[in-house]
Amino acid sequence: MILTLACLVIVLAGMKAAAGVLVPMVYAFFLAVLSFPLLRWLTRHRIPGPVALAMTLLVNLGVLAGLITLAVRLLISFNADLPRYLRGIQRYLTDFGVWLDDNGIEGAKEMMGSLFDWNTIIGYATQQDVMSRIGAMLGSTFGTLATVFAGLVMILILMMFVLMEATGTHRRIVAVHLAGGPDFSGLMRSVTDIQKYLGIKTLISALTGLLAGAWCWFFDLQYPLLWAILAFIFNYIPAVGSSAASIPAIVEALVQHGGGAALGIALGYGGINFALDNFVQPQLLGNRFGISALVVVLSVIFWGWLWGPMGMFLAVPLTMVMKVLLDNSEEFRWVSVAMSQKKVRRGEVEVVGYDLDENEVVGGGASTENPQHD
Repeated sequence: MILTLACLVIVLAGMKAAAGVLVPMVYAFFLAVLSFPLLRWLTRHRIPGPVALAMTLLVNLGVLAGLITLAVRLLISFNADLPRYLRGIQRYLTDFGVWLDDNGIEGAKEMMGSLFDWNTIIGYATQQDVMSRIGAMLGSTFGTLATVFAGLVMILILMMFVLMEATGTHRRIVAVHLAGGPDFSGLMRSVTDIQKYLGIKTLISALTGLLAGAWCWFFDLQYPLLWAILAFIFNYIPAVGSSAASIPAIVEALVQHGGGAALGIALGYGGINFALDNFVQPQLLGNRFGISALVVVLSVIFWGWLWGPMGMFLAVPLTMVMKVLLDNSEEFRWVSVAMSQKKVRRGEVEVVGYDLDENEVVGGGASTENPQHD
């Protein structure tokens, strides 16, 4: 056990040190998996392979370039208004401190004024541009903004080669097994599950962004499209992503229209996320993809620590890959069961996706002996 843990620490240290190379590779793999159904659909409609590949890459490039260009332009416009929003927050905090002073809490106004050095914050927001902030935010993963662009180019190139090699992968895996190599058929079965998860998660994220943007437009906010893109992107981060995406919209509503509009924006975001996460997404994903809430939160913390903000976006897809791979392993399927979501039915706790009898064994455990029941 000590030797295994020591090896795990060394592997994780290597993954953290090589984040600049590994993160683009992982993103390229997931984008290729998500784009392969489009490539397969084009080839089935008798479009030549190279043309279908070029069309698939152009679709991905167009979507990425469009989102990035639109988001950066909106961020530049928002950056000009940021000092005004910060002064609005300062004014509300000061008024809240005065109200507390009037209601018997002495020194509340001074305490509210000393919470933040507003002059420094506003001066920093005025001097720093958007691109330098984006580079600083992603610096824990890529280092500089130049390497962010290089990583994006690497992602597109790697995705192209993955898609080029995708056709005929099943036959190659069979040939490898017949030649005496390991059997990767379970991995191939998991690719379909990963495609389903990524596709549905992208659909839910797009629907979240669309509804959030419409809700912000209804409350006459100045940047509804920016908050829609932010909700779409941050919805890939479970547990905290949707809540974090709502904060800028709530602040803008508070500064522009007052506390009632801010409360309405907060309730709207909460209702959208609750409905989609608890009703729509489970119906589309089914039981096979259910993982416990604790595993989700731990995966966000772990991958965020390992690969920075970019790792947080990959947290659930990577955890789902691990779960699907473990589920196809006879020896370690019990780990997948431990990661699964639990539910209570008629007072009994059940594991979602697994109907086990009392004496049924799931996998052989990490040792060579089967676990014994009491």
